Amino acid sequence: MKRKLLFFVFIIIGLLGKAQNKFGLSHGPYLQEVTNNGATFVFLTSNNSFSSVELKHIDSNESKLYHHTQHGLKDAYDTFYAIRVEQLQSGVTYQYRIHSKEIRSFEPYKVVYGDSITTQWYTFKTVDLKSKGGSIFITSDTHDDAKRLEKFLELCDYKTCDAFFYGGDVMSYIPTKETPFSSFIDSSVKMFATSIPFELVRGNHETRGKLARFFPELFPKKDGKIYGSYLLGDIMVVMLDCGEDKSDQHSVYAGLTDFDSYRTEQAEWLKKLVKTKEYRKAKYRIVISHFPLVVDERFKLEKIWEGWYDASAKFLPILNKAKVDLLVSGHTHRFLYHDISKSNNFPILEQGAICATRLDIANGRIKIKVIDYEGKVLLERTL
Repeated sequence: MKRKLLFFVFIIIGLLGKAQNKFGLSHGPYLQEVTNNGATFVFLTSNNSFSSVELKHIDSNESKLYHHTQHGLKDAYDTFYAIRVEQLQSGVTYQYRIHSKEIRSFEPYKVVYGDSITTQWYTFKTVDLKSKGGSIFITSDTHDDAKRLEKFLELCDYKTCDAFFYGGDVMSYIPTKETPFSSFIDSSVKMFATSIPFELVRGNHETRGKLARFFPELFPKKDGKIYGSYLLGDIMVVMLDCGEDKSDQHSVYAGLTDFDSYRTEQAEWLKKLVKTKEYRKAKYRIVISHFPLVVDERFKLEKIWEGWYDASAKFLPILNKAKVDLLVSGHTHRFLYHDISKSNNFPILEQGAICATRLDIANGRIKIKVIDYEGKVLLERTL
């Protein structure tokens, strides 16, 4: 009797183990860098696999499989996938789904596959360069609080937004590879990111910890940069990566940072960007930067903020000549609106942590609405 009971216990344990290890997607899919002619599909599988993206025009029955290939080899026996698809049509709606086969053994001349999965069809639309205006969600400084982020999205009526930007410090630091997902990626996937990408401007907290160098892998860009620009029809969004707020020589960085040179590199890129036809033709120009690029009295009183000062000193002179409409920032965990002044030729909004921002852009106007965590409207202004 005891042997039979023990036998059934082992069977149950075995079945439970198989159920827990069932092959599938562990995170995603989420979209990145959707342009007028391309998109990147990012996802993770629970076990090592061989994965692909199937894509088709929404009105077509014909589809095509895409893989990420390097040096003649398709990505395989991995859990992380970022598959870029190019040569799409502007302003067109597509459907996609993920196919993945578990790889249980990978020998030089023998690959053993396990379970296979195919996800549901998801829908997205490439950027229409002829579109006019749009609605943008922005927040920052949620510091690993996914529920806070979700509430901000709800308060800003995220289902009617065309683009989503996180202005940095959505994580306090990156202690494990699961942190970005539990902090904000999984919530974004649940709410919108299978169909609309989010763009992430790195904050100073995301530069910290042993896995900070892992950060760019999750948000791949064709040029390999973290900073950049995003064109949403006639709206140009410039995304600046400010680095750390303290000097590179500060003891807490242990000699492992070089943000001074990095900000100089960005300043040179920014000078070129604002002269491009793409930038000059844009009707609206929004800048997102984790630091408020202002001449702050704290720079004089507290020399510790040398990194923040350096970002302002290098970026502001360029932006002041670039006909910027609005700069949206975070970092300070406060709400503050800076009107045009001697130091800045455009308004600067400090938000995040306690609030989120929605921009409704149309007919030559930018309507700003800032909402706090309790649903109170902190600012409504039209530029």
